[in-house]
Amino acid sequence: MRTATTVASVLLVLVMLAGCASLAVTRCDTIPDRDGKYFGRFFLGVATLGLSEVTIQQEEVRQAYEGSPSCPPPPGVRVVSASTPSPSGGESVAVGTLVNGAPWAVVVYLNQNPDAPGAAPLTVLFPAGTMQLAFKPGLYRLVARPTGAAAGDLPKVTWTRDLQIEPRVRGFKLTFNQADFK
Repeated sequence: MRTATTVASVLLVLVMLAGCASLAVTRCDTIPDRDGKYFGRFFLGVATLGLSEVTIQQEEVRQAYEGSPSCPPPPGVRVVSASTPSPSGGESVAVGTLVNGAPWAVVVYLNQNPDAPGAAPLTVLFPAGTMQLAFKPGLYRLVARPTGAAAGDLPKVTWTRDLQIEPRVRGFKLTFNQADFK
């Protein structure tokens, strides 16, 4: 009977350790996925006296050396291309969240001159509005202008930035504040 209990215990530990690789955090994990994995790792670590954490860390190191395949953009997020694409970009994307922190609407242009005839804006962000875009690696030019208020109430300033998105970047947040337009 004692041998059967020992064998069952060893098999239980092996099954738990085999499941450790699925608790390794990967580049493509969402924040809820990562939180769930850390929660599971804690309880598995307590149950296995820390042995599972060693296995999980070894899996994460292996993934880091191998690199990760491209992470797909979240469903429903528009993918935009760079004006000058990165040759090493592959199919990876960085999810950028544009946030309007200004008290007026902001017209956003991507990779175009807003003064050129026929230039259509990428979007209009209303106060406290947000928009997510999936940026492919490369160089982008982002231009924003205040809009939507009575003449004379808006600053006559154009916000312009060149963004270089690297293949290893997973995401970023860009907030347009009132101070950016002074």
